[in-house]
Amino acid sequence: MSIVRPRLPLLALALVLVAGGCAVPAASVISPALSSGVPVVAQGSGGGQADSFWVARYDDVVQAALRAAETLSLDLEEKLVEDDRTTLRFADSKSKEVELVIELRTATVTRVGFDPKQTVSVGMARLLGQQMAHELDDAGAFLVDWGE
Repeated sequence: MSIVRPRLPLLALALVLVAGGCAVPAASVISPALSSGVPVVAQGSGGGQADSFWVARYDDVVQAALRAAETLSLDLEEKLVEDDRTTLRFADSKSKEVELVIELRTATVTRVGFDPKQTVSVGMARLLGQQMAHELDDAGAFLVDWGE
């Protein structure tokens, strides 16, 4: 029996709403991920910073971010790889930047964070996050399916 994964109408990076300054109740940030079966939750962590936690392997999330940026024709401006942490900074053709930090939390949980102080284009960050979820879903890289 094969698992049919629902298409992702909304990325769990609804967290970018928080980064954009909108006050969003925690339940409304988490519920899109739950309703679409995407194993991701998002939260604001104060000061406009936003985090999401993905049930996917760290390396898969990093690769999904790079593929998503390529799909959206974003230029990779910087890639900083540290122990269990990768920072990626992308820019569009207008030099508007999106920076995300991807961190290993457990063998099966990866954190993706956007810092609005470093991310100039919140809309592009939201789009990038949604494309990342599509990339992970298409690759079968989510380790659970909450849509079952």
